[in-house]
Amino acid sequence: MVSAGVAAAITLGTAATTNKALAAGLPDPHQLPVSMDSDGDFLANREEFAIGYLLFDPDQNRNAIPDGIELANRCNSIIENLPWQGQQADPDQTYKWHTPVFGIEFCEICGATINMGPAGIVNPRLNLSVSFPLIALHYIEHGSFSYNGTIHDGRVDVPLLLRVLETRFPYEPNDHQLPLNYVVKGVGQLAPDANDLDGDLLADTEELAAGFDLYDADQDANLVPDGIELAKQCSSVIDQLPVYNPYGGGLPPEETYKINYFQHGLELCEICGNQLNMGYWHIVNPKLKLFIDVYDITCHYLSHGSFSFSGLQLDPPNAPFHNGRVKIALLLSILEMPCRCGDLGTIYLPGDLNKDCKEDLSDLAEFADNWLKSTAP
Repeated sequence: MVSAGVAAAITLGTAATTNKALAAGLPDPHQLPVSMDSDGDFLANREEFAIGYLLFDPDQNRNAIPDGIELANRCNSIIENLPWQGQQADPDQTYKWHTPVFGIEFCEICGATINMGPAGIVNPRLNLSVSFPLIALHYIEHGSFSYNGTIHDGRVDVPLLLRVLETRFPYEPNDHQLPLNYVVKGVGQLAPDANDLDGDLLADTEELAAGFDLYDADQDANLVPDGIELAKQCSSVIDQLPVYNPYGGGLPPEETYKINYFQHGLELCEICGNQLNMGYWHIVNPKLKLFIDVYDITCHYLSHGSFSFSGLQLDPPNAPFHNGRVKIALLLSILEMPCRCGDLGTIYLPGDLNKDCKEDLSDLAEFADNWLKSTAP
């Protein structure tokens, strides 16, 4: 029986690994390996240490794409949308430049012809810049920070590039994720302040009030900024709350619940133009005797990863309607976050190595698989 069980586990594990490999697609030969890369994710150990990634986890967000390749793809997306030098709409806007010269070089992988001149990116606001040969952009487009041409070969300064681009995470952002300094005309700044030391879309005062680490933008190391992840988790919990009808004659639930106070009217999302009810949910935690009102437009923004929200009146000229920012510490208290295993802020038992909120034999397997990876003295 034990042998059969082990065989089944091995078979399932092999199938899972195969499926993961298929999901990742065939490797691109442009994705050049880098030396001193303990987890084989195409980021050198010193680069991962510099940007706050895990040295022994090649796929922190579990999407079957090595972190270095995914990060290079994200950088390429940002670079493609940058204006060229002299075309900036704002003097503080980050821009890219290149200086063509009389000469070309060839990509050693695909043979593409690339001008042999230099290129770079400048961030005037931070007074930072990074430069590289033009062929480096060809390799970044293919998911590699290393490049190999007939004239130039080397590697882009990854930490510097990320700082110049003001990015760290490979996820694709959503326009609903309003920055803390977002201003609505006639209303002013939505967030109470824009001080965000770690750049996770949670203000320092909010992190202090909620008990989060204001020096770490990704506390659970899944490559999603804490503010975005927390907003989406709150949205999911609110969606699952039971709805109580105060006019139905029954007693209210003993656990946290919500009441529908929707109104006969609509408002527009300023970002996507969706029409939403102008009413709100009244969320009550009877045990703690706490409550909060959350507009439907607020729920819309929470589902997109933003605690800030901005709605417009339905009729032209579409003046501002419900705008502002959720009182995060209060909402977390009412929802008793973290309320599910894996929610931001979950405290795991010492032996829960696979972070499933249980200590069992699967943790022993995790320990056996990873025990040689520690570099602690």
